[in-house]
Amino acid sequence: MTIIKSLIIPKFVYVPSLLPTPKEAIKQFKFLWKRVDKVTRLSAINEYENSGLKMIDFETMVKSLRLAWLKRIFGENDGAWKSCIRQILKQSGGCFLFRCNYDVKDIPIRSQFYTELLQWWSEFRIEFDAEKNWQNIIWNNKDIRINDKPVFYKTFFESGIIYVNDLLFELNNIDFYNVILNIINKTNFLVWAGLRHAIPSHLKANTNPVLEIPQQQSL
Repeated sequence: MTIIKSLIIPKFVYVPSLLPTPKEAIKQFKFLWKRVDKVTRLSAINEYENSGLKMIDFETMVKSLRLAWLKRIFGENDGAWKSCIRQILKQSGGCFLFRCNYDVKDIPIRSQFYTELLQWWSEFRIEFDAEKNWQNIIWNNKDIRINDKPVFYKTFFESGIIYVNDLLFELNNIDFYNVILNIINKTNFLVWAGLRHAIPSHLKANTNPVLEIPQQQSL
């Protein structure tokens, strides 16, 4: 088992950590058994004290290595590759997208590598983030749709309008529009009213924290 972990598995996970990995390739990864599983995979990855073999879950390892890219994406070091992902996600606010309550199906992105990263980050966050404050971010929110699509308004975003409570629902559309004119010089009342109207009631009831976004990572 030690030989498998130290010599064989690294050869298989190196490429998936850098390149797109089809689901079929992950599901068909077998080297302990062929055809019908003679040992259940759950038993194989369990700890020794739970009668397992402490085998590595290949799918989990591939996903964890891919998610490690998030540390690089939000790190202070800059590079050509980071400019590339900002450009790929430009329509959705660049790297800010990773903070949003998105559905990867709504994102106009052709890169399979980053599509997988976004999908796996979404799954991980739903499972392990107890507070889920990102669900109240307006932009790219799968629950806030106009013409059946989530929205990202760059002008509003750059003016600090991030969370649902930034829309001040205690004011009516006209009163708040007068407030927003002091923040954004040029904006369309119908666009603004349409955005407020698109917010579902369960999000209006939530209290949202303040989001701090480093300028170099936002777009």
